[in-house]
Amino acid sequence: MAFPSFTWPFRRRAAAGASGGAGPSKPSAAEGKEEDAEELGVTPQLLDFLRTLSPDAFKSSALQLHQGASAEAAGELSDWQQRHAVLVLARAKELAKVRYDLCPRHMKDKQFWTIYFLLARTYILPYELRAIQKEKVRRMETENGKSKEVIAVEVEMQESKCSRESQTLPDDSEPQDS
Repeated sequence: MAFPSFTWPFRRRAAAGASGGAGPSKPSAAEGKEEDAEELGVTPQLLDFLRTLSPDAFKSSALQLHQGASAEAAGELSDWQQRHAVLVLARAKELAKVRYDLCPRHMKDKQFWTIYFLLARTYILPYELRAIQKEKVRRMETENGKSKEVIAVEVEMQESKCSRESQTLPDDSEPQDS
C-alpha cells in the first residue's frame, strides 16, 4: 500500500517494502562508502552529537522557531541535504528513533529536518559549503566548457574577492582623520 501524501523518505520506504527493495534508491546504497559519508558530513563527531539529541530538544527548538518572528520559511531540502538525511538516518539509529517518535504526531517531517539542520549546523556546515562550491564549479564548467582547474581558480578568486570586500566596508564607528 503506497502513501503518496507522505514526504520523500516515507514514500521510498513504502515503495521499497512493497516491491521487495527495488525502489529508486536502496537503503544499502545510502549506507554507502566512507568517502560518501565524508563528503556528506556524516562524521564520528556528528554521530556522537546525534546520540545526545532527544525528542525534547526538537520540541523546544520547534517552539523557539514558532515564536521567533524572523523564522525563515523552510524550503525543500537540497539534493545534498536529502542524501545527507538518508545516510544519517541509516547510520544514526538514535536519530531515526527520535524522528519516528516525533513525525507526524508532534511535527511535520519538513519541520523536523529544518530543526535537525539547525541543531547540527556546526558539524555539517563545512561539508555543505564544499558541496555547494563543487556544484558551482560543475555548473560553470558545463556552461563555459573550460577546464576544471581554471574554473576552480575562478571560484576561489571570486570567493576571496567577496570576503575582501566584506572586510573593507567602511565602518562608521572608526574616527576619520580629515
